[in-house]
Amino acid sequence: MAADFDEPVFDEEFVRSAAFREPSARERARPPSRTERRRARRAARPSGGRRFRRRPGRREPSHRRAVVQLIGGVLVLFAISFGLWWWNSAPRDAEPRRPVSPTTTYSPKPAPTPSAPAPTAPVPKAPPSEIPEV
Repeated sequence: MAADFDEPVFDEEFVRSAAFREPSARERARPPSRTERRRARRAARPSGGRRFRRRPGRREPSHRRAVVQLIGGVLVLFAISFGLWWWNSAPRDAEPRRPVSPTTTYSPKPAPTPSAPAPTAPVPKAPPSEIPEV
């Protein structure tokens, strides 16, 4: 909630609870401890406080080298993804075969059943008037 212009930004309780401590004259007069001296020496180094210095003769990495490293990293990631795709894909046959198309089965019509009872007396055979379809 934003404060109005006539209200103080910090209330009295906040100001009382805030503790601002400055070193006393005695603390300012004593020599710094070992850790304080180390920190001051590190901060004063030209390398930005790094412990290891650059060896002479080594140059900073160039822009071209960074581009080559980036392209190499992208190629490695591509090779890994291609290898995983190849590993997980369907197995391949040594000799490729033609695809099998769906076939329709042919089933002939059933033979007609006689509707009249079989004669008991021998009947001379007449040439058949109808030829059953096969």
